[in-house]
Amino acid sequence: MKTIGKVFYMKPLADYYIIIEIITNVLRGKNLVNEFNYQVDRVLNVGKVKDITFGVFRNYNILASIFALLVPKKINEIQLKSIILIGLYEIKYTNKVEYAVTNDLVNITSRLYKNNQIKNFINAVLRNYLRSQKELDIKLSSDFEYKYNFPLWMINKLTHDYKDNYQDIIASLNGKPKLGIRVNQRKIKLLDYLALLDSSNIKYNKVNDFIYLMELSNYKLLPKFEQGYVSIQDIHAQELINFVDIENGCRVLDACSAPGGKACQILENKSVDITCLDIDNSRLDKLRQNLIRLNLTANIKCGDARNNDWWDHKLYDYVIADVPCSASGTIKKNPDIKYIRTVDDITNFVKLQRDIVHNLWKMLKSNGILIYITCSIFIDENKNNIDYFLDKYRNMQLLDEKVLLPQDYADGFYYAKLKKLAI
Repeated sequence: MKTIGKVFYMKPLADYYIIIEIITNVLRGKNLVNEFNYQVDRVLNVGKVKDITFGVFRNYNILASIFALLVPKKINEIQLKSIILIGLYEIKYTNKVEYAVTNDLVNITSRLYKNNQIKNFINAVLRNYLRSQKELDIKLSSDFEYKYNFPLWMINKLTHDYKDNYQDIIASLNGKPKLGIRVNQRKIKLLDYLALLDSSNIKYNKVNDFIYLMELSNYKLLPKFEQGYVSIQDIHAQELINFVDIENGCRVLDACSAPGGKACQILENKSVDITCLDIDNSRLDKLRQNLIRLNLTANIKCGDARNNDWWDHKLYDYVIADVPCSASGTIKKNPDIKYIRTVDDITNFVKLQRDIVHNLWKMLKSNGILIYITCSIFIDENKNNIDYFLDKYRNMQLLDEKVLLPQDYADGFYYAKLKKLAI
């Protein structure tokens, strides 16, 4: 027997309590990745816990549609909703024997609540689903959230922004992510590192000169990871180095920098004086760890990109504005975005993005370059923002932009290259 708090449980069911805790906390507004990482050291079967917790939110709109038919009355106890969602997920999407799903969750409910009425309620809901799966599928077939496994407001927004290919975008975002890796070619040539992957029997694919892994989920198993030969970075996030040719010897600001993937990529390829700015010091700690592991050096500032109190008033040649956004392009990695985001969030992000760029524009030299980046696929945060800036600033010129829609192997990103004209 083991314990979590006051709960006693048997080893075969141990991880379910952590699964329930993670899902309940996310339903209450916590971040899924953070909750999983916080709990992972207490887990017996990491693969199982990740599959269920991420799987519930990856398929949340389907499961929530089924839940609404099975439980028409509102449940105030969020933990009970979590238990039912876990049961629906395991029955619909895993190979676990159906009666075992019901028995395990009824057993857990009994131990958590010590209340026969609640235990019988969970038993009745799950058994009802086992009896009526096909009937519910037919009943929900015309429900857009069930059909596309996306919240309706996102479906409407993507239909508006990408009327010709919104279904492909949704299908990609509903998939499981692939892990992109960035080889530090100051330490090892790309082909030599691929040979290390081959010798370690790690399967990978190449997209141009970018690499993503086919199966490996524990990045610490990558050859020479701790020695700084390789880092985790989405393939589309790595496009920065091709999108702008940063000159050696320049002064660069990487705003909203943590955990530092883009700054480290620049330093692996260029000799520059780079300042890494972020508002969150705990996230900057991750950046510091990455710099140490990669044996790189940067100026680190904890501050708000919307104000100047951290700035030394020396102008920059390049400003990387990787602005906070809805992160809608990263839903494969962060499936709870479909649950936690609202349409009002987009309006708030747009205001924040504009406030940041207004401030950073003052820090850029004449003829300098600002790179505007989001990991969003919503046009309001991307092209519409750039149009707003171009209308606002007579000395701003759009040199280039790149829309990278989510693929099976990469997240969705947007890049714009803006020059500050000398007028």
